Amino acid sequence: MPVLLKPPSLLLKFLFKMPVYFHKMGFAGWERIVGAQWMLITTRGRKTGKRRETMVDVMEYDKITDTYYIEVAYGSRADWFKNIQNTPVFEAQVGRRKFHARAAMLSSENTADMLVQFYRRKPAYTRSVMAMVGMKFTSENGLRNIAGKLTLLSVRPEKG
Repeated sequence: MPVLLKPPSLLLKFLFKMPVYFHKMGFAGWERIVGAQWMLITTRGRKTGKRRETMVDVMEYDKITDTYYIEVAYGSRADWFKNIQNTPVFEAQVGRRKFHARAAMLSSENTADMLVQFYRRKPAYTRSVMAMVGMKFTSENGLRNIAGKLTLLSVRPEKG
């Protein structure tokens, strides 16, 4: 969930792509076994026009507004994030639910609140993911400080 400050190693890239391959093999939703929920995002490359797929953490789902809250691991440098800025409607899949969607950035304050809420629900998962990319914290205030480096999005199904 945190911003990766430097490009990942080949091993980390491989590990990040594994969930995409599992989804393609028909195992959508398997991540719930480990206490996570992921969204498969499919965009069109802004330069090539090719389909591009990435998997992101769903930090929260609001049933009332049908809104998913997700993280952008590379922040504004993420290719898929640049792709949705270029073409705002994209394909999304959570578990077996597939839909066309749009995303909007959360404010810094809402990002910090969302991150702390996620940590309170899943402390071990949050710490392990953040440690994997070199971000450590010792308190919720430390986590709020890290939030200033993060990009979180609200994702809603496209109506119509």
